[in-house]
Amino acid sequence: MTLFEQLKLFPKVDLHVDFLGSITKDTIKELTDNSMSNLELDDILDFDSLKDYDKSRSMAIKLLDSLDNIKLSMKNLIEKLKSDNIIYAEIFINLDLFNKKLKKKDILDIMLGVIKDSDLKINLVMEIDMQIDKDKMYENLSLLYEYYDKGINLVHLKKSKQETFASYKALFDKFLKDKIDYIVILDTRLDNQNKEIYYNAKRIIYNLIEKPEKNFLDIIRDNEIILEFPITYQNYFNLYDDLSNHFVYDLYKENIKVCFTTIDMTSLDTDLLNEYCKLFNVFPFNLHDLVNLNLNILNRININDNIKNDLIVEFKEKANELL
Repeated sequence: MTLFEQLKLFPKVDLHVDFLGSITKDTIKELTDNSMSNLELDDILDFDSLKDYDKSRSMAIKLLDSLDNIKLSMKNLIEKLKSDNIIYAEIFINLDLFNKKLKKKDILDIMLGVIKDSDLKINLVMEIDMQIDKDKMYENLSLLYEYYDKGINLVHLKKSKQETFASYKALFDKFLKDKIDYIVILDTRLDNQNKEIYYNAKRIIYNLIEKPEKNFLDIIRDNEIILEFPITYQNYFNLYDDLSNHFVYDLYKENIKVCFTTIDMTSLDTDLLNEYCKLFNVFPFNLHDLVNLNLNILNRININDNIKNDLIVEFKEKANELL
């Protein structure tokens, strides 16, 4: 069996699938009544700038103008994940981006209903833009608390790149007090400070060019924070001149928990198999590393202990068949 065949069959864990950026091409064709050919669709999804990237996501947003369309899209996305041998996934949703005529609670209920009817273990991650008005923030936080540990397992707080999280410390303190896990993006030089807020994050989406300082890494390691590394996304937007010089493998060898994610499967035309192939072509990872890496992730996900243990057993059984 070739390495590609092993990676294709490998049981995968994807902790960051952006729903709006991952509506499958077949779904888009179905929602447009097959009025577009594959060539036309590829042309629409082809982009060479951040503006075009946003356009491709905007198309998905316009098509998801009904609960039925959202239901179909979630169902087809789950089938796509299954075909990629995903055994656990976390799907990110930003309820403020959907059609305003749809109730946010109805959107959540329809998504969670599809997930419940599938035999794939999936959690939702609620994205909240820190720049929204108070009424939207209140509504989102109310839904987060209502559905937390009932299909939503994490909140992703998004700020502008010019901001630090200092002004939102009260909100983070409330999350910590109420045992709500959160994820943040570490993506500017300004952020590369040893702010307490990062130490309390469950995960960090890692977009920094330079390896963090030792004291920062020590706290990340001690608190078992997972660093997300979306290869295609970061490579596409030229965050690194040469991926082979990246320090992610060094972090892994230093017992930092790292994971590799797809983010926008349709917009970026990738999947976790694609990411794994790049991973093995660029870095000195091997299959045993991949097993350890995913076991580290599975041991840290916020999910019922019985389900978590079953997932770990399933993962080990499938992975051992390939080693």
